[in-house]
Amino acid sequence: MKTITASDIEGFEKRYRTSLINSLSGIRTAFIGITADDRDRYNAATLSNITHVGANPAQMSILFRPDNGKRHTLSNYRNQGRISLVCMPFTKSATVHEVSMNAPEGIFELEIVGESLKEHQDWTHPLPTAFLYAIELEFIEEFTLNNGCVYTVGRIQNIALGDDIQVCEQGRVLFKQSPTLAIGLQQYTGIASDNKHIPYPSTLKYGL
Repeated sequence: MKTITASDIEGFEKRYRTSLINSLSGIRTAFIGITADDRDRYNAATLSNITHVGANPAQMSILFRPDNGKRHTLSNYRNQGRISLVCMPFTKSATVHEVSMNAPEGIFELEIVGESLKEHQDWTHPLPTAFLYAIELEFIEEFTLNNGCVYTVGRIQNIALGDDIQVCEQGRVLFKQSPTLAIGLQQYTGIASDNKHIPYPSTLKYGL
């Protein structure tokens, strides 16, 4: 067994340390976050530190890196109160990655990479035509953590399901093709096996 201590971690090169810690957090969906500013100019970013924080009301959190004044996605989400989280198929992983570019304010990254987009009725932002599903959040609150990262919470307003998504009678989402999943920093993967549903564990199984 090899042990990596806190002092070891502090001594690692910055990008190595970031990649290691991000990877250890496991596989999660890599979303494209779409927002608009007060001049209706769209912005896109790659977001993967996203979790659900309850189903009644239905809410999700997004963790943003420290605000350096150039976080257009965070600023737009705060000021306009809406963000669309778009899940793309693994075949579009390059698009998911490329929109993380540091584009100037007012430049819509999805247009720059040539992604086809479509406006939808009752939806705040245009969505890529190849999307699997999308979630529109309304900003509720934020907290600045001790490392400067910004933890936000939003309430789900809309969910859009593409043609390759099904929801079974039990409410589980079934994928006809793999979503883009993130492993750490600048590393993506897809689903290589069938969906497995495991019943909720019971203490009776262990005689408790």
